[in-house]
Amino acid sequence: MLSFFKSNNPAVVIFYIIYLVLFRVCFAFIPVDTNFVFEHREPLSALFFGALKNFSTNYQIVSLILAAVLCFIQSLFINSIVNENKILAKKNYTAGAVFVIFASFFKESLLLTPSSIALTFIILCIARIFSLIRKEKSYGDVFDVGFLVAIASLFYFPCVFFILFAYIGLATVRAFNYREWTIVILGFVSPFLLVFTFYYWNDKTTGLFNEMANVHSTGWLVRTALELSDKIMVGGIAVCTVACLTLLPTSLYSSLIQVRKFANSLVVFIVLVFVAMALQQTIHLSHLVLLALPLGIIASMVLMQIKRKLISEVIHLILILLVLAAQFIPLFNII
Repeated sequence: MLSFFKSNNPAVVIFYIIYLVLFRVCFAFIPVDTNFVFEHREPLSALFFGALKNFSTNYQIVSLILAAVLCFIQSLFINSIVNENKILAKKNYTAGAVFVIFASFFKESLLLTPSSIALTFIILCIARIFSLIRKEKSYGDVFDVGFLVAIASLFYFPCVFFILFAYIGLATVRAFNYREWTIVILGFVSPFLLVFTFYYWNDKTTGLFNEMANVHSTGWLVRTALELSDKIMVGGIAVCTVACLTLLPTSLYSSLIQVRKFANSLVVFIVLVFVAMALQQTIHLSHLVLLALPLGIIASMVLMQIKRKLISEVIHLILILLVLAAQFIPLFNII
């Protein structure tokens, strides 16, 4: 199956849709709690999900459909980033397929969540950063880097940590330029100033920080006991992350210098995803959907370097079965 994605045939994106549907079949048998989405108080999340809840009669179905469409669009964006920047030896659709799998690891990430929406803006941010390696002066793109991180943060506050990734990524692909570094922070601050102005006009500034940071009355980093399926997938994503980071140097041995720079920035991204969890009051597994971006690209680099087709096909199949197994384990508890 993976060999289909290694071709440069756009028709293989049909399999993305098949995967997206296959990974959501579990919701026909297993109920899932969607209330956690409406607990987010970030300005854009509260506005968007509040409106979505008011206009939809069955939020779970609407959420599943919108999440699938969003994940499909994100996978196409990632393929575009990989192909345009020649991260892989030849144009193909492997990165998008692997991204879809990693984005489906947790049941919560199969729904439309603030973190999945924020991921869209982070993907666009990375596309801007990677494109800067080919441009001499592009202050507009540099401004967009900070602006997109801020928009992501207004949907999902822990993404505010990715302003560090913006600077690290910029330093990785370009020589230091104080004008560009200043423009990044200006782009980052601009959306927050607009939000502050709106709250000021409506005399709501006293609650601005609590809403923007999604602060509730509970303590920090609180988490209820994990279910068996959650433990399996947390262990699975941890193993995949370690494996990708371990095998990445081998994949970079014959790569272009710019590809090595991109890979280094993605490793930093993985670290920041785990660090950003510290900004959650209630630890939620939907946060780990952010890992699908770097792991999707890095894993595709690793899989493309495996010379024996059977090995890469087996790895691909194991990932799919792991996702399906973890999703259907709760069904046995219901029975």
